[in-house]
Amino acid sequence: MKRHNKVIAYMVFLLVCVLTGCAQKADEAATAVSSGDTLETKEPSDNAGQTEFIVHESADILYYENGYPYIHDILTNHTGSTITETEYCMLAYDADGMPLKLYWNFLDSNAECSYDCVVRTEDVNLLPGQTENYRGGWSLYDGEKMGDRLWVGEGEANQAAYSLFCLKEVAFEDGSVWSNPEYDDFLQTYAGRQTDVEALKSYYPYTYNLKADKGL
Repeated sequence: MKRHNKVIAYMVFLLVCVLTGCAQKADEAATAVSSGDTLETKEPSDNAGQTEFIVHESADILYYENGYPYIHDILTNHTGSTITETEYCMLAYDADGMPLKLYWNFLDSNAECSYDCVVRTEDVNLLPGQTENYRGGWSLYDGEKMGDRLWVGEGEANQAAYSLFCLKEVAFEDGSVWSNPEYDDFLQTYAGRQTDVEALKSYYPYTYNLKADKGL
């Protein structure tokens, strides 16, 4: 009988120790969270689920029925506002990834050749969730086929096999404007520089992440 009582008393003692230890660990954990030494309590972000982005689906070298080359790019608007204007940069490369200096504005006899060309397009009217669908694109000079035009350059456009586009600025119907913070890095990385062909092939689709406060 005495042995039985001792066993019960010992078991009660162990239970008290366990409960005391758990309480102590809970207090230590609470202290760690409040002190911020090892753990941190994060409140849900007010912008959760509000990430907006635009996708450059592609930028391809295509040809009109008469054989004239042009660059056709496709955008998808994953924001909550209609895109009304875009400003973007175009680059071109040959089949080996060598950068091409082109007469992008070949209709202007005073235009010079360059590795890059910046263009602003108005009246885009790309609705939220919409992928643009338009015919044509940016025409490239092809001296071999455009016999009615003054010959310029050494047929560089005929060598164009790949093209890279980069949005510089986007204006929205709600009045906000987004400026691409990665634009300068894009130019330094790709403009006038030989680029690995596999990198050119896998560049698209390319996603531009926009903050909810686009105008800031």
